[in-house]
Amino acid sequence: MPVVRFVRSRAVAQRLSICQKLSMAWVGLIVGLLFTTTAHGQTGVRSTRVDLSAAELQTEGKAAAGLVVGEVVQLRAGRQQGSIQSPQIEIPFAFNAVGPHWAAQVPDGARVEVEIRTSADRTTWTRWTPTAHAAPVASTRADGTPNPHAGDTAAGPVLAPPESRYVQFRLTLHRGAASPALRRLSLYVVATEAPAKRPSPKDENDATPRIYARDEWGAQPPRVGYRYARATHLAIHHTASTSAGGADTWDACAAAVRAIQDVHMNTRGWIDIGYNYLICQTGDVFQGREDGNDQRDVVAAHDAYNEGSVGVSGLGYFHPPHDQQPTAALLDGFTDLFTWIAGRRDIDPDGTSYYAGYGAQVANVYGHRDVRATACPGDLLYTERLTVRSRMADRLDIEETPSDVAVSSNYPNPFRTATRFAVELPAPAPVTLTVYDARGRHVATRRFGRRAAGVHTLTLRTRGWTSGAYFYRVSAGEHEDTGSMRLVR
Repeated sequence: MPVVRFVRSRAVAQRLSICQKLSMAWVGLIVGLLFTTTAHGQTGVRSTRVDLSAAELQTEGKAAAGLVVGEVVQLRAGRQQGSIQSPQIEIPFAFNAVGPHWAAQVPDGARVEVEIRTSADRTTWTRWTPTAHAAPVASTRADGTPNPHAGDTAAGPVLAPPESRYVQFRLTLHRGAASPALRRLSLYVVATEAPAKRPSPKDENDATPRIYARDEWGAQPPRVGYRYARATHLAIHHTASTSAGGADTWDACAAAVRAIQDVHMNTRGWIDIGYNYLICQTGDVFQGREDGNDQRDVVAAHDAYNEGSVGVSGLGYFHPPHDQQPTAALLDGFTDLFTWIAGRRDIDPDGTSYYAGYGAQVANVYGHRDVRATACPGDLLYTERLTVRSRMADRLDIEETPSDVAVSSNYPNPFRTATRFAVELPAPAPVTLTVYDARGRHVATRRFGRRAAGVHTLTLRTRGWTSGAYFYRVSAGEHEDTGSMRLVR
C-alpha cells in the first residue's frame, strides 16, 4: 500500500495512506509532495517527487527477459539491450511536466534511456517521449547548498498536457564495456499556476521584438545573482519536449516555460532556467535567464560553455522519433530576436569568431550540436539555422542612404507615456533611435530594424521614466537627426 507524505508551506507534515491499484502490480512508493503556497511572480508551483528503487520494480522485471531486476536493474549475461516498463503512477494533482533523474553506474559505451508518457484518464496516453539533454547533477547547487540528488543523471523535462494525472516510464539499458546498473529512478512532477493578469500583445507599430518579461509569464526569482559576459555568439537549441511544440496558445507556451524553469532549478540545482530566451511554435518570445538590462548579457547554462553565448531554445522536439516541423512563426521569432541582439552587439550572422567559453572558433550563429555531442537542436531545426542567418544578414546589411532622409520632430511634445517620430526613407536602411537625459547620460536605444523605402512611424514608450527634458538621435543608415523632447507625468 503506497504511503504519501504531504508537506504544506515547508512546515506542517502528516502521513496519509492511500490505496492505488497499479496496472501491473502493487508497488510501494514513497512520494514527497511539496506545496509552495507563496507566489513567485504571481505564480504558484506544486510538485512531487516519485522515487522508485530497483527492488520496487522486480514484479515488472519478470516480463523483461533481457533484464535482471533486484538491488539493481542490469542486463542479463549476453544481452545487448533490455527494457522494462513501470506501473502506471497516479499523481494527486494535475501536472504539466515531468523531470526524470536516475542513479546508475554506466560503463564506457553503455547507455541508459528513459522515455515518458502521460495520461489524464489512464485510458488515452500520449506517445512515448524520449528524454534528452541528460547530464550529471553536481554535488552542490549553484547557490552553494548541498544537492540531495548529487551524482544522479538528470534529463530535461518532458512537457505534458496540463490536465495529466498519470505518468509511466520505460527504461532501456544498452550494453557497452559492461551492463549499466541502475539503482533508482526518480520522477519530479510539476504543476504551475498562471499569472493573475494576461500580458498585452505586441504593438504592431513597434519594430523591436515583443519579449515577454519574467514577471509576465510568472517566473520564480533566481536563487542567486547572475554572472555576465558580453555576447559574441547566438546558440540555437530545442527543448526536446513534444507537448511544448504542440502548444498553440500563449497560455500553453507560458505554462511550459514555467515548468521548464522549475525542473531546471529543482533537479539540476541551477540558479534559474537554463536558457536566456525561449521561443514557442506560436512565435512568442519569453525572457529566460536575463535581467532586462540591454547593456549587459547574462551567462546562462545552455551548452556547457556559455561564456559569451546567448542560448535560445525552441519549444518542441525537432528530431526523430517525433520530427516536429518548426513553424514559420518560430523561425520568425528566432530571426527577430537574433537580429535585435546582433544589432546591439555587432555580431555578423554569417561570420565565425572566437567563442570564449568554448575556447575555439565557432560560427557566430550555431546549433548546440556544433559544440557538444548532442542531437540538439534536432535535425529539422538545425538545418533552419541557415534560413535564420540569411534573414538576419538581409536585415542587418547597412547600405549608404541618400542625404534626403526626412525625420519629423516627435509628436506629441510634451508627452506623458509615449511619443512618435515620422521617418521618410528614399531607400532601405536600418533605423535606430537613441535617447539621452539632460545630463547626457544614455537612457535607451530602440532598434527598429531594416526598413524599406517609404514613410515609417517610430513609437517610443517611456514607462518608468521620470519627468524632464531628453535628447534624441534618430539614425537611418549614415543619416542622423537630433532634437529634444519633454516628458511630463
